Amino acid sequence: MSNLAQHMGLRYLGLAAWILLATSSVAAQQDETIRIETSLVNLNVAVMDRQGRRISGLTKEDFGVFEDGVRQEISYFAADERPLRLVLLFDTSISMEAVLPIVKREADTLIDKLRSNDEVNIVSFASEIRRLSDSVKPEQAKAVVGNLTSEPHPQPVPATIDRTGYRVGDGNTNLYEALQYILANFKANDDRIAVVVFSDGVDTAAGRSINSIRRRADEVGKEVLRYAQESWVLLYPIRYRTEQIIGEMPDPAWRPTRAMHIGSRPKDPGPELFSQIASATGGEVFEWTTQRDLTVALEGVLADLRSQYSIAYTPPRSANRKGFHRVGVKVKRPNMVTRAREGYLIVK
Repeated sequence: MSNLAQHMGLRYLGLAAWILLATSSVAAQQDETIRIETSLVNLNVAVMDRQGRRISGLTKEDFGVFEDGVRQEISYFAADERPLRLVLLFDTSISMEAVLPIVKREADTLIDKLRSNDEVNIVSFASEIRRLSDSVKPEQAKAVVGNLTSEPHPQPVPATIDRTGYRVGDGNTNLYEALQYILANFKANDDRIAVVVFSDGVDTAAGRSINSIRRRADEVGKEVLRYAQESWVLLYPIRYRTEQIIGEMPDPAWRPTRAMHIGSRPKDPGPELFSQIASATGGEVFEWTTQRDLTVALEGVLADLRSQYSIAYTPPRSANRKGFHRVGVKVKRPNMVTRAREGYLIVK
């Protein structure tokens, strides 16, 4: 078990597309019989033209679904809107403190556009994860959002010869744990759960050393990616484009004479991994730097959720289904593109 799973005390509880294999003996023939039970693989599919405009009015016959390159028969299709089940995940760490009032106002605007039969859950995270509400109606969700505050953080402490220093924001953002908490605790079998993540996408639990960041992304972030492949939740990160300081250049007197890249910042793997996690679920990353950008991003998320097609198929039957199964959805009409989850992972 990884350090992250031990830390969270979480375990995977199942997929919407699971295969249960059971063997039994037929006494008369002494033959082994394999009984396979299946449930549907449910996909939420957005369709756009080449200009990015969402397309409605398509029918079941317009779609082709493939698993591991093999066409599958569509057994369920719906183009009607269903009530939304939203999770609003707020980063309340120091790096989001200055823009949190703007985020709260725009979240209120998003909630105002929801319908009476939609439901909202609210979670915040920084150094700790806090579930602030269970499923509530939009009018109740606004009150919870209104009470959101940034998490208190220690003041910076200068380093000395006997003591390691502390910079503001070090260890303040457990982004990977927050994402895993969401993926493990909010299930979406035949229902649609969408998670809107308000964050800058920077995990600082390992500090700001680039080596520590890379190691954490490789060991912990990649496990979150696996959780995203197992989960059937849609992730929509609304990423604030902060300029985080990743690592520090040493004092000039201590700089080595070779292998020094002057003028370039070390590459942080976090943003790319953040995007991979969202893509694995079939969601999309929206970035913003101004309040207008944020407004447009949230309008895009809501339009995406209201215009998705629900498609399901029965997965192929075989004795060994363990592993990742890649899913592709195509529209038979020209000049249209689709966005859906990349596939699903069966771990047992």
